[in-house]
Parts: sequence; structure tokens; C-alpha cells
Amino acid sequence: MLTIYGNDHSSCVQKELWCAEELGLTYTRVDKGGAFGGLDDPDYVKLNPNRLIPTIVDDGFVLWESGAIVCYLASKYGQGSIYPSDHRARGEAYRWVFWQTGTVRGAIMPLYVQWRVWKPAYRHLEELERFRRGMEPIWTTVESQLESRDWLAGDTFTMADIPMGIMAHWWYSFPIDHFQLPRMADWHARLLQRP
Repeated sequence: MLTIYGNDHSSCVQKELWCAEELGLTYTRVDKGGAFGGLDDPDYVKLNPNRLIPTIVDDGFVLWESGAIVCYLASKYGQGSIYPSDHRARGEAYRWVFWQTGTVRGAIMPLYVQWRVWKPAYRHLEELERFRRGMEPIWTTVESQLESRDWLAGDTFTMADIPMGIMAHWWYSFPIDHFQLPRMADWHARLLQRP
């Protein structure tokens, strides 16, 4: 039995939930973090000494760190589907999972906080524009990757598209100029068509 600890407002938890849904896994979610608190509960600290979300327990195996969880779930339950069989495609998928965690999330988070968390009176439009422009090289990289393929790691949807898809969804939810990225916009539209 799979248990996912974390609340569905967190992009890191959203990755695990999406991955589990793509894989058709039965799971239980336990609300933790954000408004739910509980990250300092002694039982939770035993599972995740970082006191962050998400954490999973899969048949007694405890794992935290969202990118690692996506890779673990995909490799255990999605061989040949969201976890590519080809080692090169798999390497590409890993790259996007790790890049989202290490680069993209940190770059987009200031936009998210100001557009989704702060009240309008506290927004700094000049700063928002600087953050928006800072996203252009990131999304241009995605646009280039999609030049000859429909999905980030090849011709089919894989674990690579999950974390990056969440970031793209954030991006397209902001009331801003999203640059001219037709292939990325088409990819995002394909993601939205998934159940």
C-alpha cells in the first residue's frame, strides 16, 4: 500500500499524485505541510528528518525528495510506459525531473508567490517583470526540446513531463505575457488532455 504525505497545494506533492494517477496506483494521502502543519510531529520526523513534503511509504519503504519519488514510482510501476525502456530516453527523462527540481522551480517560485499567494497590493510589478523575463531562457530550452518531438523525453509521455508539466501549468496560469513558444503551448495543451 502506498501512502503519500503532503497537501495537494504543493507542486512537489502534485508530482507524486500525478505520477501515481498515471500509473493507476491505489494510494492514501495524508495531509501535511502548509495550512495542515504536522511537519514537526515526532512520527513524521521519523519518516522525513528534513520536515518537508512529500514523503511516501510504499510497502514499508520510506522515501522523501520529490524528484527521487517520481523516479522511484516510475521505475517500480511504470517500466516501459512513463519509465522509458530505452536507456537514452530514460536518461533524458531523469534530466528533466532533476532540472525541474534544481533550476525551474526556484526560478518560477517568485512569480508563483506574488501571483498566487500575495494580495495585489503587495505585488511589485517591476520585480514581477524581471522574474518573468528570467523565465525566457528556461522556456526556450523546453521549446527547443520539443522541436522534433511531442514529449520531453521522446515520442511518448514519460516521467519527464510530470514535473515540468506542473511548472508549465503554473506559468500559463499567471496573467502575463508567456512569450512566443508555440511548441511548448501545444505540449501544455496535450498535457491538459490527459485524464
